[in-house]
Amino acid sequence: MCACSNREFSLRKDNQHANVLGDTDKLNDDIRRAVTIGIDECFLSFPKPKPGDWVSLHQEKGQTVQEFERTKRTVPHTTYKTIYIQPIGPFDHPRAPSLETICEFSSNYFPGCELEILPQIEFSDFSKHLKTGKRINKYSKQPQYLAGFIIGHLKKMRRRERKNDRKELFCVGVTMADIYPEASWNFVYGLASIDDGIGIYSFARLDPVFPDIETARPCTDEERTLILRRAVGVFVHEVIHLFGLEHCIYYSCLMNGSESEEEMDRQPLYLCPVCLRKMYSAMGKEKQHFNVIQMYTKMLDGCKRLNLKTELEWYENRLNILNRTADN
Repeated sequence: MCACSNREFSLRKDNQHANVLGDTDKLNDDIRRAVTIGIDECFLSFPKPKPGDWVSLHQEKGQTVQEFERTKRTVPHTTYKTIYIQPIGPFDHPRAPSLETICEFSSNYFPGCELEILPQIEFSDFSKHLKTGKRINKYSKQPQYLAGFIIGHLKKMRRRERKNDRKELFCVGVTMADIYPEASWNFVYGLASIDDGIGIYSFARLDPVFPDIETARPCTDEERTLILRRAVGVFVHEVIHLFGLEHCIYYSCLMNGSESEEEMDRQPLYLCPVCLRKMYSAMGKEKQHFNVIQMYTKMLDGCKRLNLKTELEWYENRLNILNRTADN
C-alpha cells in the first residue's frame, strides 16, 4: 500500500456531473438515455472518503469525457478485437475461481470484442531476472512477484510468440500468486500498462481466507460467490484501464479506486453514466455493437447464474426504467 496522503481530493458537486459528461444531444438514443435518464434513482454519488480509502492516499483529479476523448489510446478496429487472458501458474486449487466463468460474464462489458484464454504458463518460464522481483511478504509470509516484471515478460511473449497476431487488442495476465507494484507497497490487486496494452491481476487476496488458501477447506457457496464477484470486478476494472479510462470520482462505480477489501466490496459491478459513455467512445468504429439494453440484459442473465443478488436487483431496476422511458 502507499503511505502518502492526498489532502487535495474533494467531492464533485452534483451540478458538475453534467459538465463532466459533456454534450449528449448528438448521441444515439440508446446510449443517450442510458447516461441521462433515471440517474438519481440508480446511481449513488461518490462516497465521502474515510481515512485509508484510495482517494485519501492517492491524488485523483478525475477524467471528464472530453479529456478521455482527447487521450491517445488503443481502439478496437478491423480484426484487432481480441482480449487475451494469460493464466500464470496453476489454477487447479478447489478455491480458485473459474476463468471461463469470469470471461463469460466480463465479455458483456466489451461488446464487439472477444475474450480468449491462452495456454497456461509458469513462473519458471520467466527469465532469470524475475528472481530479483520475487520476495516474501513480511505480513502474509507468502511469495510475491513484482507486477512490472510480469508485464515485461508478457511484452516479450507478444514480440516473440505473437508478433504477427492480427487479433490482439490487449493481453491480461492472471495468477493465483500475490503481486506488488514497488518495494514500498504491501501488495496490489492489479496493474495495467496502458501504453503496452498489457495488464496483470492476482486472485490471491480475493479469497477471504488469504493467506491460508492452501490449507483451507473447500469454498462455501457464499465464499465462492464472493470470490467470483471480486474476480469479475478486478478483471473488468483492469481491462477498462487498458482502454484509457482513469479512476472514477463522480459516482459509486466499478472504476473507483480500491485500497482494501472493504472498498473493493463496496464497488458495484456496473459503470456510472460518465464511465459508460467513455466506454462507448472507446469502441471507436465498433460502436455499432454497443447496445446498452442488450448489454444490461446479458449482465442480468449472468447475475442470475452467479447468484449476484445485489447486482441482479440493480440491473432489473435499471432495465425497467430504460424500457419504460423507451415506450413513452
